[in-house]
Amino acid sequence: MKTSESWKTWLPLIGLLIIFAVVTAIWPALADAFSLPSLSFGGGSSTPLPTEIEPISLEALKTSLAASPLSGAAEALPDEISPFVGLAVVAALAIGGVVVVGGGIAFITRLLSNIRNNTLESEAFNEHQNALDQRTKEQLTQMRDGRTTDPTPSHQMPRWSIISNTLIVLMFIGFATMVFVRNFFPEGYIINDEGQFVSVTMPVFLVLAAITLAIIGWRLRPQKLDAVDDTDFGRIPWDFIAVLITGLIMIGLGIGFMAYLNA
Repeated sequence: MKTSESWKTWLPLIGLLIIFAVVTAIWPALADAFSLPSLSFGGGSSTPLPTEIEPISLEALKTSLAASPLSGAAEALPDEISPFVGLAVVAALAIGGVVVVGGGIAFITRLLSNIRNNTLESEAFNEHQNALDQRTKEQLTQMRDGRTTDPTPSHQMPRWSIISNTLIVLMFIGFATMVFVRNFFPEGYIINDEGQFVSVTMPVFLVLAAITLAIIGWRLRPQKLDAVDDTDFGRIPWDFIAVLITGLIMIGLGIGFMAYLNA
C-alpha cells in the first residue's frame, strides 16, 4: 500500500472508534430521554433505571497542579466539567497525539528516504562505489594467485547409515518385545522356585536384540551400502517381497491366534 493512500485504512478505523466511544458514553442519556429499552443479556424482561449524568470533579487534578510549576493553570481550571466535555478533551488529546506522533514519524521517514535516494543517485557516490568494487576485485585476484584448492572430501558415510538403521531395527524389536510379553506374561514377570520375582521383558529383549545384531553384522556391511548405487536400478525382487509379506501375515495371524487362546 502506498504511503499517500494509507489514510484510507486508518482514518475509517479512528472514525469507528470515536463513534463507538461517543455512543457508549451518551447511551444512558439517550435511553432515558427516548425511553429506549436497555440491553439485557440475562434473559427475561428488564426495567430501565433512571440515570443521572454526574459532572466530573477536577479537585484532585487542581491539587496536583497547584504543587507543581503549573500552579497558574490550576487556577484557570473549573472545579467540575461535563462528561461530554471530558470525552471531547480526551478524544482530542488521543487523536492529536496520534496525528502528531504519526506525522512526525512519517516526516522523518520521508526525509531519510529522500536523503538516501539522492545519495544513491549522485555521481560522487557512484564513482566511489565503482572504485571500491574495482579495488575489491583486484584484492581477490591477488589473494587467489598462487593458491590451490584441496579436493572436496567424500561425503559418503555408510557407517552412520548402518548405525541409524540398527537403532531403528532395535526400536521395533523393543515394540515387538512389549507386545510378546504383554500377551504371554501380562504381569511382566514370573516367580521362580525360590519365590523371587523375575522380570521377563529385559531377557526377551536382550535375546532378540542379540539375534538381530548378529544378522545385521552378517548381512549389513558398509561395502554393500556403497554398492547400492550400482544396483539401484535393477529388477524389483517381487518373489522375495511376496514371500516376505506372506511370512509376516502368517506370523501375525499365529501371534494373534496364540494371544486369543491365552486370553
